[in-house]
Amino acid sequence: MSKSRPSSKPPSPRPAPKLKRSSTPPSRRPPSLLDRVRTPTQRKLLIAGVVVASLTALTAVCGAIALWYLSRGLPSADALRKYEPPQTTRVVDRNGALLAETYTQRRTVVPMARVPRVLVLSVLAAEDADFYHHRGMDLPSILRILGKALMNGRLTQGGSTITQQVVKNLLLTPERTLSRKLKELVLARRLEQELSKDEILGLYLNDVNFGQAHYGVQEASRFYFGKDVDQLTLSEASLLAGIPQSPTRLSPRAHPEAARKRQLFVLDQLEAKRSLYWDDLPLAEIEKARRTEVTLAPPPAFSEHAPELSQMAKQMLLEAVGPEAAARGGYTVVTTLDLALEDATRQAVRSGLEALDARQGRRAPLEGPRVGDKALAQLVKTSRVDHPSRAQLQVGRTYDAVVTGAADEQHLTLSVNGALARADVNTARRFNPSALPASKFARPGVKVRVTVQALAEGAPADVRLALGPEGAALVVDARSREVRAIVGGYEMIAGFNRATQALRQPGSTFKPVVYGLGVRARRFTPASIVIDAPGAYETYKPENNETWTYEGAVRLRYGLAHSINSVAVRVIDELGPALVVDFARQLGITTKLDPTLGLALGASEVKLTELTNAYATFAAGGRWAPLTFVQRITDPSGHEVKLPEREPPRDVLTPAEAYVVTSLLQSVVEEGTATKARVLQRPAAGKTGTSNEARDAWFAGYTPSVVAGVWVGFDDHRPLGTKESGTRSALPIWVDVMRAAHGKSAAEPFAMPSGVAMARIDPKSGLLAYEGQEDAIEEVFLDGTVPTQVALPPDVADPTTFMMEQLASPQ
Repeated sequence: MSKSRPSSKPPSPRPAPKLKRSSTPPSRRPPSLLDRVRTPTQRKLLIAGVVVASLTALTAVCGAIALWYLSRGLPSADALRKYEPPQTTRVVDRNGALLAETYTQRRTVVPMARVPRVLVLSVLAAEDADFYHHRGMDLPSILRILGKALMNGRLTQGGSTITQQVVKNLLLTPERTLSRKLKELVLARRLEQELSKDEILGLYLNDVNFGQAHYGVQEASRFYFGKDVDQLTLSEASLLAGIPQSPTRLSPRAHPEAARKRQLFVLDQLEAKRSLYWDDLPLAEIEKARRTEVTLAPPPAFSEHAPELSQMAKQMLLEAVGPEAAARGGYTVVTTLDLALEDATRQAVRSGLEALDARQGRRAPLEGPRVGDKALAQLVKTSRVDHPSRAQLQVGRTYDAVVTGAADEQHLTLSVNGALARADVNTARRFNPSALPASKFARPGVKVRVTVQALAEGAPADVRLALGPEGAALVVDARSREVRAIVGGYEMIAGFNRATQALRQPGSTFKPVVYGLGVRARRFTPASIVIDAPGAYETYKPENNETWTYEGAVRLRYGLAHSINSVAVRVIDELGPALVVDFARQLGITTKLDPTLGLALGASEVKLTELTNAYATFAAGGRWAPLTFVQRITDPSGHEVKLPEREPPRDVLTPAEAYVVTSLLQSVVEEGTATKARVLQRPAAGKTGTSNEARDAWFAGYTPSVVAGVWVGFDDHRPLGTKESGTRSALPIWVDVMRAAHGKSAAEPFAMPSGVAMARIDPKSGLLAYEGQEDAIEEVFLDGTVPTQVALPPDVADPTTFMMEQLASPQ
């Protein structure tokens, strides 16, 4: 048996097993996750999972940090419990008629109880159908929006819930940024924790913009449908609910087709999502709303009434609540005004001024006076925009001007001290009732007065024709002193209020103040004899005597009725001017009064409001009280605001003394300078007044229930014109005002109080009438002031014997 031969190549050694590096012995180390992963694919998936989990955790941590960072300094959601949005403040008359509004945002807050269910459902369908089911945010929409924002680098969509919109509108700014959106989400969650769903929805409904400066559902309902929100139908509510998405583009007035399309979308949403919480809304009602063509209310044509009193009411509100609260608004200021009477009073003032314009030739076509042809040619040649005198013109001031021609059919050209000016004849309808073109309005060369309105560089001065005088009127309730009407000028603008601000000479309308003191002091009675003659007053020569004759001895009543100046001067001289000034102060006249004889003739200036209230004191039985312009103010919650303290009333005359003064003033109407007032066919008392050169014309007077004062004059104190006076210029306005104030009410007599005595007197001597005297008249006296002496009959031969017999006979 042969042996095998060994191989020439040695067998390769067996490789030693590779050891895994480990800090623990192989027998004690547990198998890792990777030990169980057999394939490369599984390992890649594992690594990817770990990375994703790490990034998720990192994102969560970063998100938490970001939310903490964004939450710093955010406003408190709880603050919305006390949120007071800007609202509309309304000024109304005593019957609730709207006079004026003021607002930064036109809004009226209403409680949710007043919002009809059809509007609530329509708003939810249009804006946020899941509102009552989510917690303030729509997560799918948010993730979609944030994803697009990350891709685009900016926020391009809104997609907010109602809660988010409330947060954005009331707590944050409206810019579209990612940080603002994150803040919005944080606050929306907080808001849902702080307020109920109804409270959040109420905030939204009262804040949302419906276009054209109308905010909140109440103002929107009034604006578009002319009704309060609680009266809306489903068709109206669905139209309204569609507007907030784009108030401009979806305005039913400006874009009716787009608004209608949006309305149909809202109705479709109502039908599609009925199962959420309005399945009790009948499909038939939704279908009816689709078929109904909504009729919009006419656009509001509101123009402010009574701007003078409205301005005063706003000022009182400011004083009562302060500027910050007044700016927030929401107040209702109930004035004492009667809107119908206010309008009638303004029309009376305008008609009276227009009649005066016609009498004095101040209505187009204007004929003269005018400058000569040579002077006119020179003005046309030299008047220019850059004339040196242009720099001296001031806006609001009145100047003499000359008409140089017509720039076009609408504008006159004028020369104002050499400076070129233009006036729009279409804005001068008071003087141009026939709407004549500029070329026919006035002949070139005619002199006119103009008021500068604007001065623009390189352009003619913009002026307004100021041809005629101005006027003012005040109507007061005699018993309550509530102002029923106030007019401060021809134009209905808030500005210079001549009724409360103008200081003018009252002329003879001041005489009752003098005579009233004479009656109260028991120094004079209506039967007192006063000499009408120049007398010892040579150093004082009144220029406004309305009679221009002297009649000798006259009774006080006659002297007042016929406005005899010398009688008034003698009375004030006997009483003392200083005492008359003090008496005027008691009657509420606060302006500076010079204690001179001229005071009896109205030489010192007064305000229409104060003089009229002095007459109201006579009408009210001698009791002075301040005028009342505002009855009450209520805040946005309906609570009354405390009004500023008023001066307390005071008794200036006794009822008997006031009655005697009233009786004296009745003679002015019955037989004196105001007989035109007899057309009213009711007892009335009052006094005319005309200042020097007829620069002021007045009438102040009253019936038992209404007091009114009227003033007419130029602001620059020019004379009113030939033959103008209180009787001619002011009294007709007063008559029209009183006719409107009383309407068809029955005539009411002045009630005679106790303390007044009646006696028959001789009209010539003022003494008691003799027995059988046929021309005797009845006269009123205060108790204790009735004459005791009897007048002599004309056929008495022995006056001494007659007097002795009278004294001996029983009274």
